[in-house]
Amino acid sequence: MISTHHNGCRAARRGALAFILALGLLAGGASCRSTPPFGHAETGKPTDTVKLKPGLMISMSVLVAGKKELDEPAKRISEGGTIVLPLLGELDIADKNLEELQDDLTKAYRKYFVDPQVILDFARDAGTEGSSPWGFVTVLGRVKTPGRVPVPATRDMTVSSAIQKAGGFATSAKDSAILVTRLLANGQTESRTINLRAVGTSGRLEDDIVLEANDVVYVPEAMF
Repeated sequence: MISTHHNGCRAARRGALAFILALGLLAGGASCRSTPPFGHAETGKPTDTVKLKPGLMISMSVLVAGKKELDEPAKRISEGGTIVLPLLGELDIADKNLEELQDDLTKAYRKYFVDPQVILDFARDAGTEGSSPWGFVTVLGRVKTPGRVPVPATRDMTVSSAIQKAGGFATSAKDSAILVTRLLANGQTESRTINLRAVGTSGRLEDDIVLEANDVVYVPEAMF
């Protein structure tokens, strides 16, 4: 019985030691693992980090006791960085973000309403792409409508969705060698070749990377 007890203790200690070693290996692997900077764009950035600038459009509503008193669905920021709003006239809003402007407008509308609730958001011209506060990517080469594609508010536009927004592949496009070029913070550029055919045939969804503002997507021509 004593021998069995000791064997059981030794087995338990070995099991505990193996578990601790496994945790150590996992922790070490996590600390040593490096994530390549290209192709891992951060998504879902809050809108209050986006600065207001000329050409952008915003919507504004003012609620009082749950009732909408003012409603401006689309107001464009002028070249001088100003905007005209009801009761307040022309306001200089350049370089503010939505949260800062909301605070300013709430204070300003307190002169006219009791406890106003100001709701702001970015808007876009009806029937046009308008100007995106999150920038653009440029899609060139063998696509049907090459040019700039606005980055959506979700910041989750992939290579395939950008090409789709550019009209899709043109005849003779080489979908297995798409070149994505990105401008890095140090001023240098970095490029990566994307095989969208493998994404579709092999399910390699991780290769359909998320794009960032100012990325350039080039679709080459297939050589027969």
